[in-house]
Amino acid sequence: MNTPNPNLLPFSPAELEHYCFELKTKPQSFKMGRRLFQFRQGQSVYWLKAQQRDAHPQLSAGFCRELDFYRQFQQADAPDFLLPFYCAQNTEILRIQQESFQDYLIVPDAPAFFALAPSQFSLSQIQTRLLQVLDSLEQLTRLGYLHADLKVEHWREWAGQVKLIDFEQLQAIDDPLMSNMTATPRYMAPELFHGEAKTLASDLYALGIIIYEWLTQRRLQAKSYQDWAYLHCQQLKIELPAAYLGFQDLLEVMLNKQKSQREVSFFALKTLLSTENA
Repeated sequence: MNTPNPNLLPFSPAELEHYCFELKTKPQSFKMGRRLFQFRQGQSVYWLKAQQRDAHPQLSAGFCRELDFYRQFQQADAPDFLLPFYCAQNTEILRIQQESFQDYLIVPDAPAFFALAPSQFSLSQIQTRLLQVLDSLEQLTRLGYLHADLKVEHWREWAGQVKLIDFEQLQAIDDPLMSNMTATPRYMAPELFHGEAKTLASDLYALGIIIYEWLTQRRLQAKSYQDWAYLHCQQLKIELPAAYLGFQDLLEVMLNKQKSQREVSFFALKTLLSTENA
């Protein structure tokens, strides 16, 4: 007797068509064929993501990339950083609000991992949470991937564990050449503004920005792409509240403006994190 895969949500197209879906797609994304729906099953809330085929080549390619990533874990153990999920099989057709979808992804609604201010935690708890974040990113790199689009909203919490979402920009570590590179200026490492490819160093820089903004409870500000480039390449100076100065050295090595001097060893980062606030 086969044991159900605990990573998979037990949905089916026939069952899904009975739910009430609420469209949550942003208007600009909707025009490009993206569909994001929210629905409920009892007390549980879920998200369904789909993409109209041929509506927008770049969005379609990213969505296919994400589906391929999830599908490799349908018959195998999923890494700890993945939410439970349901991926449609290519033969399944789902009809929602007079549209048909052959490819779609469902995950549960999960709280933002960085939603609570650090003041809600002890230093030891902050340390533990950041170690979990580093562990999850290390797992992804051990699978051979860069996330390549780390943002604060892509870190979620589920069953007491940190989770990662949105793998549309995913790329193989050993294949860094990506055309039409997309990135969010807030989280861009300095070298990306100079046209260099994304690497583990740029992923860790983005994570450093996320951690820095969380610890300071202050979002970096810039009005244009050029302003963001100046901020990251020249202006950024790490200034932590006195209570969190123990994380200064960690952020200094994650946010070094020189890629060659940025720490990319997870062992070194976790060791630094473990000893700074000991």
